[in-house]
Amino acid sequence: MLFTVRDEIDEPTVEMAINQLEILARRDYIAMSEYEYREEHDADGNPIWFVSCKVEGFDFIASINSSSKKKAKKQAALEMLNYVLENYEEG
Repeated sequence: MLFTVRDEIDEPTVEMAINQLEILARRDYIAMSEYEYREEHDADGNPIWFVSCKVEGFDFIASINSSSKKKAKKQAALEMLNYVLENYEEG
């Protein structure tokens, strides 16, 4: 029985998305995900984190902003993971 990229991931979740993308990369389905971070501040001086996630080979960049860097990274990873699962083509 041949496994597909969907068989490797039970159910995409925001808490596990970063790890789930890593699993796909370590099993050679996709390249390792890359994250970029930018911090700005609102009028009150509160941080706003802009996090983007990309995976080489996909013409999509998941971009999220949040007051929490960690939350933004998890959300960006989930958005990217969902995109990968919907658009991955078996080679």
